[in-house]
Amino acid sequence: MRTVKIVSAVAAFAFGTALPTTGAPASKSSPVPGGGSSLTLTLSVGGGPARSVSLQCDQEGGSHPDLSTACGLVRKVDGDLSKLTYDIDMICPDEHVPHTVGARGTWQGRPVWFDKTYDNRCEMTALTGSLFYF
Repeated sequence: MRTVKIVSAVAAFAFGTALPTTGAPASKSSPVPGGGSSLTLTLSVGGGPARSVSLQCDQEGGSHPDLSTACGLVRKVDGDLSKLTYDIDMICPDEHVPHTVGARGTWQGRPVWFDKTYDNRCEMTALTGSLFYF
């Protein structure tokens, strides 16, 4: 057992493009004219196929099973998902079942590009709450 204090990134999740695997935080990017807050979230467990959902926080729409909570988590960090810290004192087992997550889209008109691999579901939950539960 261990307490999650620091995120350990094992690998970056790429979508098969030539773009960098980590992007600038949304708060430091220039707004896209007329842009809103719409994200596509992905989750791959143990290297398996990725599942995805949509999240539209301007009107709380999309296919995420808990739109209100998910949008609340993203709002809390102003779209910069690298700053998510849900419950960093959560005690997690020392197991390795990689959970790779990604987010693409816009937050208040600014581009969002986020990828992270967590050691297991517990570590992912400790840092992202239920954002990637789908």
